[in-house]
Amino acid sequence: MRILMIGAGAVGIAIGVSFESQGIQVDFLARGKTLEAIRSEGAKRTGLFGDYCCAPGSVGAYGTYEELPRQAYDYVIISAKTTANLQISQALWKAEQCMKPSAKLVIMQNGWGNEAAYEEYFPKDKIYHARVITGFQRTSPNVSQITVHTAPILLGSLFGSEVTCMQPLQQALQASGIPTELTTEVGKYLWAKMLYNTTLNPLGAILGVHYGQLAQSQASTLIMNQLIEETFAVMKAAGYSAPWENAEEYKKVFYGTLIPDTYHHRASTLQDIEKKQKTEIDTLNGCIVRLAKQYGIPVPGHTMLVCLIKSIEDNF
Repeated sequence: MRILMIGAGAVGIAIGVSFESQGIQVDFLARGKTLEAIRSEGAKRTGLFGDYCCAPGSVGAYGTYEELPRQAYDYVIISAKTTANLQISQALWKAEQCMKPSAKLVIMQNGWGNEAAYEEYFPKDKIYHARVITGFQRTSPNVSQITVHTAPILLGSLFGSEVTCMQPLQQALQASGIPTELTTEVGKYLWAKMLYNTTLNPLGAILGVHYGQLAQSQASTLIMNQLIEETFAVMKAAGYSAPWENAEEYKKVFYGTLIPDTYHHRASTLQDIEKKQKTEIDTLNGCIVRLAKQYGIPVPGHTMLVCLIKSIEDNF
């Protein structure tokens, strides 16, 4: 089995190293300092679930799609920022001979609707999703630390495709120490992650605090409650669902389990802003705003957060 990791950030490095630790050939598509570091020093996963180190040369590192070997990959894991999806989908389609005919794409990203870019070029039965609600932080270009964890990685299809083809990935991640399961309801769990991310991510970024600090503030809690209620209203109008029936049921889990489990995590949006990089706000709260407009649902909280994040980006 051979896996291509597109996106060698915090998530991509940790997941790629996890696969390699189980004897799977892993290649990273990377650039700049990350590419150089992987080639010269290998890659490493630290933190929760144990440390693994890939020696230089034990993992592949490519700088362009044109360099990728032909008929090589069983799985392509897409863990790059969602802002790159259109470019990735087109480039991967042009380089599709790097994949075996039976190869599957696995979208391992924040947000909702990321598959749309890949449906332009690939059939639905090749496209799968991973719900990841684990925290990662890149401590150097080729090292990723797992910082927090609250639920297993879930692998499945939004299109009703069979999920047994994801079993090799599930087994490898599980064996590397990261709890991982298969699901036939991945859409519900992607919305569970949307509830979590859209409530915490931009607010933590704007205020410059970790998730636990948000819950300690009465003012922040009022904002988060409003965001949760708005998201449930949009989900109901659009015909989507999550594992919880309503906002009040979710709040109990959110404040009682999810925030305590990820208390010290700093949002990926905050990390992007600190690096003066474009954020993924369009596929997070921006998605809520677009759906709300489509179904006539007022979402002033989400709208304000999107405007604030974009204002910050405008001043990079």
